[in-house]
Amino acid sequence: MKIINHKTAILIVLGLSLTACASAPVPPPVWDNHASEKEASEYAPYATTGTGIVTGQAFLTQKGGGVVVAAGHEVILDPVTPTSIEWWQKAGKLYALKETTHPSTNFQKARKTVIADGSGKFTFNNLPAGRYFVRTILTWEVPFHGIQGGVLGDIVEVQNEQTSNVILNHYAPDYHERH
Repeated sequence: MKIINHKTAILIVLGLSLTACASAPVPPPVWDNHASEKEASEYAPYATTGTGIVTGQAFLTQKGGGVVVAAGHEVILDPVTPTSIEWWQKAGKLYALKETTHPSTNFQKARKTVIADGSGKFTFNNLPAGRYFVRTILTWEVPFHGIQGGVLGDIVEVQNEQTSNVILNHYAPDYHERH
């Protein structure tokens, strides 16, 4: 029987612990097939110019009380449709899939984006009435702890000639939690 010396044992344990910290990549979503005619009708109400407005602010409060605002971050607005619900559940609310969009051209055409100002505030103008997913990615790095933050999101109801306000200060929920 071979005896392992103390230094070798430490190196083995260290190697195994570092391997355990590595996360497996998240596989890309498999999208349902959407009939283009049906999908086009889902997005038809959102293809016009409306008079609704969405204003908001995106930030997170750290455990120690510090506030991190989404200054200069992209804020995304997507109409709530069966296609976008699929995207939200499979990718939109997940940090690991933050760059993933739905392959639907209707989904991509209906998407609106703005850049939050220095206080993390944002505005979307000329929106048709309806429900929308609104989200942003807010992260920062902490030494020895890595990336903190994630996907902030919510659902907002828009009415013509009205301003809806949304505060993005929590992680993106499952669709059914806000349905």
